[in-house]
Amino acid sequence: MPRVSTDQTKKRSRREDRPETINIGIDELIRNDVLAKRHGTTERTVNRGDAEGAPFTYIGNVKYRPQREYNEFLAGRIRRRNTATPRRRRLRSEAREAR
Repeated sequence: MPRVSTDQTKKRSRREDRPETINIGIDELIRNDVLAKRHGTTERTVNRGDAEGAPFTYIGNVKYRPQREYNEFLAGRIRRRNTATPRRRRLRSEAREAR
């Protein structure tokens, strides 16, 4: 059986071979791994948002995220502490009537 050289074998497509960004209309799709790097996290961390409704799409078996929509999604996940509402001070006359 003749051996086939590596030059003749089918080249596997990798996501690094795909474009990092794709412009569609007014939005820009960014490859998932590139977006994770831009946000300073891992791709696994970015993928955790999928279950919570993070926007994404697959193009050629590569995951892309719309930049504007994903940033809005992240902004919506920010939690703020409950701040105490300022209490009204009772007037002395009201305090006397309460007794």
